[in-house]
Amino acid sequence: MRPVDLTPAEIADQLARMYNADLGQSDDIPSPAERTALADYLGCHEEARAAAWLAWTAELNPLDWDQAEYWLDVEFIEPCPEH
Repeated sequence: MRPVDLTPAEIADQLARMYNADLGQSDDIPSPAERTALADYLGCHEEARAAAWLAWTAELNPLDWDQAEYWLDVEFIEPCPEH
């Protein structure tokens, strides 16, 4: 999986998969490499993160938005490395 090649909807699907795995609601656990690649990409590309979040909220229950956004911004995304 190359995050740069994914659409916002495909990224949202990956986020949902990883979120559900983190909550113990799925056995479809991503590899550390998949997780790191997506987290790094979203951490360095705010516009991709915003588009993926918008696509993901269309699928989420609005009552779960705060928890999911906290997970995305604090627990999942890594800050963009300084070059």
